Amino acid sequence: MPKRLRVSLVLSLLAAAVGTALVAPAAASAADCTPHCYKHPITGALICTAPCP
Repeated sequence: MPKRLRVSLVLSLLAAAVGTALVAPAAASAADCTPHCYKHPITGALICTAPCP
């Protein structure tokens, strides 16, 4: 197998893996409508996200 073809194959597989990893959390967070809260590190205020986007 030529080197250019191997590099192309590896890059396309990597792009597919990254695309799958980015789509999976988005689908999971869309189904979850619970708000996520965290404490602001500087002000100490409690910040919560909207329940459903």
